Amino acid sequence: MLESIAFIPDGNRRYAKLAGISLAESYAVGTQKAWDVLDWLVKYPNITVGTFYTFSLKNFERSKLELSVLMRIFEKELDNTKKRRIIQEEGIKMKFLGRRELFPKKLQEKMSAVEEYTSQFGNRTINLALGYDGQAEIIDASKRFAQDVANGVTTPEELTPQTFSKYLYSDFKAPDLIVRTSNEQRLSGFLTFQSSYSELAFLNKYWPQLAESDVDKIVLDYNNRERRFGK
Repeated sequence: MLESIAFIPDGNRRYAKLAGISLAESYAVGTQKAWDVLDWLVKYPNITVGTFYTFSLKNFERSKLELSVLMRIFEKELDNTKKRRIIQEEGIKMKFLGRRELFPKKLQEKMSAVEEYTSQFGNRTINLALGYDGQAEIIDASKRFAQDVANGVTTPEELTPQTFSKYLYSDFKAPDLIVRTSNEQRLSGFLTFQSSYSELAFLNKYWPQLAESDVDKIVLDYNNRERRFGK
């Protein structure tokens, strides 16, 4: 059964052109869509981990105007987290994955506040990958491991995939399924270490167009697959 699902919410900018709306409006629709997805997933009690590729390291290269729009949306959503009933009702813990030190200080503080507030919950976990890249995560984890070796905390001989995962941004159940919208069929640096045995699903819809029926079909399709893990 599907327990951990991850999303690459692609296509917000192309949807803006298709719908004839501003980029800010499209991103607002896309942000609300993420909350909709949470609402749709709660009917599946086995799904306890959800991960969203919210903002990659490459995204920092976008225009100042687009970055300004995104940062305002991030700040607004972080401020409104406590008001989202689903957080309390479903006991959702939120974690942020990535190089958060690259974000404005105010946003860093708000991320920490949301993590602290939701740390009291634990029925489900939602990971938001912000300032994230899978290769960068592996490099950062390797540096932390090397520092522990230098400090005598561990030894190279103790390194395994399981022990290495403890040095990643967060140690959570690897995604059983990764879903990408907009019909782009690549992972774009998402969960590079964790996705070694993840199943993949690609949808020919932009993220703001995603419907509950799409998610239901994806979950049903996954639950009907036979996973062998190389055996």
